[in-house]
Amino acid sequence: MVQHPRASHPASPAAAPDPRRRRLLFALGASSAGVAAAAAAPAVQASVAQATAPKAPASSGYRETEHVRDYYDSTRI
Repeated sequence: MVQHPRASHPASPAAAPDPRRRRLLFALGASSAGVAAAAAAPAVQASVAQATAPKAPASSGYRETEHVRDYYDSTRI
């Protein structure tokens, strides 16, 4: 088995974390959260618009009229 050259030197526990890496990871997380919020914004606006839209008058329901009965008669086999 061939060992990687760095495998023989374990990482020093006293080594300070790289702040650039942390900033990069923070920026990636923040930008992905921003993209998710931007994608959800139209759905939120639509739901607000629906909630504030005036209600349509209640319909009287289904009515079987003469022309509807004629259509039903024409579809019978």
